[in-house]
Amino acid sequence: MNNQAKNYPEPSLAKDARKQQMRGKSTQSSLLVTEQEKTYRELKFQNASHYPQWNDRSYQCKRLPSPRQKFISVILGIICFVLMYTLVRVITFILSALIQEQNNSSRITRLQKEGYCGCCPKDWFTYSNNCYYTTSEEKTWNGSLTACASRNSTLLYIDNEEELKFLKSLSIVSWIPVFREGRGHPWMWQNGSTCKLQISDFLLEKGNCAVLSAGDIKSDDCEFPHRYTCKHKLEN
Repeated sequence: MNNQAKNYPEPSLAKDARKQQMRGKSTQSSLLVTEQEKTYRELKFQNASHYPQWNDRSYQCKRLPSPRQKFISVILGIICFVLMYTLVRVITFILSALIQEQNNSSRITRLQKEGYCGCCPKDWFTYSNNCYYTTSEEKTWNGSLTACASRNSTLLYIDNEEELKFLKSLSIVSWIPVFREGRGHPWMWQNGSTCKLQISDFLLEKGNCAVLSAGDIKSDDCEFPHRYTCKHKLEN
């Protein structure tokens, strides 16, 4: 009798059971890996969605100006406003002065054309039986007297309040033949009569000659150059 062991093939059922067991383990391992990957992805997504928000807030906080920057901005804004306001006022003042001077020049030109009828010299204008010659040339008080004398006229003198208002309306700036010996002395016309015009005294020294400005008569240094206006009275 042959006692050697014989190898019998495993039954097919046992093989199938073992294969299913192996497949079950493989499936569980795959499911475990899948769950781990899913959990990792969720954590990664949560971290990705969390940190940008924190970074955005940090970036926004960095962009907010500090109190010092706000204070500097307010000061700069005030300075800009003051500069713009001053610039507008200066431009407005200059334009107003230019327009007024242009209007006065046009009015004087019109008076010259209306007044020239063979009685007054050319380029002079007439008002109340008087001829007037205005110039932009500037001279001292004595120089103005000489210049008007060379035109067979006298330096602008004022007969009455009506004439003074008329000359002020033209914004004429001119020496007038009024002077004084010194501060504390009376104002005198060149012919020696006392001047009764109201003269503003601004200078403490050397303000011994009078000049007609746009709205006032004031004292000034006789050696200071000013414009002058000559006047010639027509014969009746």
